[in-house]
Amino acid sequence: MSISEVSLDEWMRFDHAKAVGVAEAAARQAGGVVRSVRRRLWGGRAAFNAVIEVGGEPFVLVPGGEARLGFDGAGWAPTDDEVLSYLGSYQALDPFPEYADVVEDDRDEARAEWAEGTVEEVRAHIDKLTSRPRTVPLKAFLAAPRAHEAGVRAAAFDHPTIVPLVDRWKPGLQALFGDFGLADDDTRTCGRVRFDTEGKPTAAWLVTHVTYEGVDAELACSGRRLPTPDEWEHAYALGARTLFPWGDRMPTRWMKQDEVFVTPDGIRLAGDEPGLSGLYMAQDSYKWELTADRREVRGADGGGAACGGEPWFGQWLLQASAYRDPEQSAFVSGRPHTRGTLVRPVIPLG
Repeated sequence: MSISEVSLDEWMRFDHAKAVGVAEAAARQAGGVVRSVRRRLWGGRAAFNAVIEVGGEPFVLVPGGEARLGFDGAGWAPTDDEVLSYLGSYQALDPFPEYADVVEDDRDEARAEWAEGTVEEVRAHIDKLTSRPRTVPLKAFLAAPRAHEAGVRAAAFDHPTIVPLVDRWKPGLQALFGDFGLADDDTRTCGRVRFDTEGKPTAAWLVTHVTYEGVDAELACSGRRLPTPDEWEHAYALGARTLFPWGDRMPTRWMKQDEVFVTPDGIRLAGDEPGLSGLYMAQDSYKWELTADRREVRGADGGGAACGGEPWFGQWLLQASAYRDPEQSAFVSGRPHTRGTLVRPVIPLG
């Protein structure tokens, strides 16, 4: 069997020795070396994570097969708190109630807006922002664990573009971003700097204007490419048919001592950890991930929910594996550059 034909169903049934053998075959085909193959528990499910180093960079094996993707809100039943949050309550679903500014319980106000057709309205809203149910054939591939920002590379503190930012430090500043708020047609190279509490720079980057075509060409030079929208969704869900890769419920509590979010059905989610596939997906709600289809971005809404102060329902919905926003995709595809947009390199296996 070709490595590219290894399906998720087969992968989930493999024992450790078989998973290692498949990972080694994938590494040989990609010109890399296997670094680890470990069984991982996450979101109530278990799967092997195979990490393969190619060209000095880590990649994770994502099996393919007949992938069932998308989401149908008709079969989804929201909790009362999820509906109340959708209706505008900031206390419903709030995992950090101790920091809330709301004095009176705003759930009663939201409950007054709950009508006979509200649940159907919530389902229709989810359907609008998720891809439609479908089954697609996919080949296995390797994917970078994290996406990186297009056009961003490390720089020396004495670089001419970085020095003026270092000189602008004032007490209390943790970072300066020279590309903040730039117009879409501004092609200048800018700098970013992070500082310690004493004003000493700890990291610096140059941020350059990069086109979508430029990203494609750069990846192609090293035998890599962007993931298709279907590959992206499949890698995130990894077979889950629920709204989120971890289940249907939105977290309601933050356990500070363990640094995890907890859902009503007991699923624990650390603040920064990969999903079942071993990939960090939907990394930053402010930054979209590009896909092989210029008209489709994934994993974010450009910060609209967080910066716009939406209740938790809107913010958690971005983490749905099938989440897609046609308006955001149209906006990103129409920009003349991809400065700061996230790129996840993929290596095909056949």
